[in-house]
Amino acid sequence: MDSLPLGQLSDGVDVLPLLYGLLRGLEDQSFTVKDKYLRVDKVAPLGRTVQFEAVVGRSGQTSEIIDPDHDEAVVFTRTGRHIETGRRRGMIVAPSHSRVGLLILEVYGRSGAKTLLSLALKRGLLKHSNHVLDVEAVVDESALEEYIKQANVRAVTLRRVGLPTDIAEAVSVGQVDAGKGQLELRITPGRIKQFQRNLISRLRGDDGARRRLLQVGGLEFSELSMSMDIGDRKTTLMVTADRIPSFIYDLGGTRLSDEKFFGEVKSGAVEIGAALGMIVGAGWDAGEWSVESLSELLLLPVEVTPDDDGELVAE
Repeated sequence: MDSLPLGQLSDGVDVLPLLYGLLRGLEDQSFTVKDKYLRVDKVAPLGRTVQFEAVVGRSGQTSEIIDPDHDEAVVFTRTGRHIETGRRRGMIVAPSHSRVGLLILEVYGRSGAKTLLSLALKRGLLKHSNHVLDVEAVVDESALEEYIKQANVRAVTLRRVGLPTDIAEAVSVGQVDAGKGQLELRITPGRIKQFQRNLISRLRGDDGARRRLLQVGGLEFSELSMSMDIGDRKTTLMVTADRIPSFIYDLGGTRLSDEKFFGEVKSGAVEIGAALGMIVGAGWDAGEWSVESLSELLLLPVEVTPDDDGELVAE
């Protein structure tokens, strides 16, 4: 299936107003998958971008909140139906003449916001326009190869949650505690160049290739990270077997203001876009939208269930 310019899909449809409409729909209607929750807020389009906040959370936990200054009195009891949420700022960049765009999200820990939002947008776009939205990190291998060649790769780390039985026994870790351990494999600087050369051909969009990349020395790892310096910026390419590969920029420090955060996002968007083959024209982050485009609002299907293969399907 050939990719299409984002500003001119079949019949001249522009994908960005559709994605904007789906984000607006998520302002009015939450999206849940099992115990995961998503709602969107503060949707603001400008030029070929849409800024937003994703409200993400989980249900299914029980706990008591106590006040230590008042004899540890219980002030709130959380039940399984309550949802603890956090806010994640984000931006969609979809240049009109490019076949590649960016979905950028703020991350604290492992909230799953990217995976849940990607699922919602993919299902919504298919329902409302009959177009398929692919959300992958690697879409232009030659562009990524050139990007990594220019990078100063500082470290490559493979991680696995839980210790294999033979390793747990060798270090006298009991069966109960083995699952709590974490195994790490670090590739030494002398091997990093060879790793860079082999990465591009193996890191493709399919899950099978990613899983093979995570199998080393008979061990199955759950995560691979490549830390790189590109100019003055530090970034990490993160690969897991069952999630969308990611480029992660470490902004560090305290939570940035909206102005500072989105300024950093826009600065990084052009750079990371080059690694993916994204074509960015002049004025991509400026320009008011028409009243008609601003009125776009698309609701998602209400129910999401797993199909026979375990894939989440919107109905």
